[in-house]
Amino acid sequence: MAGEKIVLIVEDSPTVRFEVKIILDKAGITLIETSNEYGMLNVLEQFGDQIKLIIMDLTLKNENGFDIIKRLKEDTNSPYNDIPVLILTEHSTMEDVLKAKELGVEGYLKKPIQKDDMLNRIKKIF
Repeated sequence: MAGEKIVLIVEDSPTVRFEVKIILDKAGITLIETSNEYGMLNVLEQFGDQIKLIIMDLTLKNENGFDIIKRLKEDTNSPYNDIPVLILTEHSTMEDVLKAKELGVEGYLKKPIQKDDMLNRIKKIF
């Protein structure tokens, strides 16, 4: 995996993870999948220096994506707090968009996934 473009998705829907995997595979981008914060932290410990982007769902089962992003970004001792984050969600209120900006999120993608929009935003980050 060294030298690859690697994206980590934190999404509780296997269907959505599969959709994103297909899109990124065709673009030559490796996707690592997890469904919660615990899984995300494990992946970061294992591959953290290779992860170029985190795609985060806001409404995870028993977890809030904003809370996870906040903990990740505010942990000044973490070597992972500068990894860019894109939000992927079906909810898109102005309050959520503003909150995302406050947390330093790179972008906001709305479900259902629009392939071109997703790839354009990811390519801007790489």
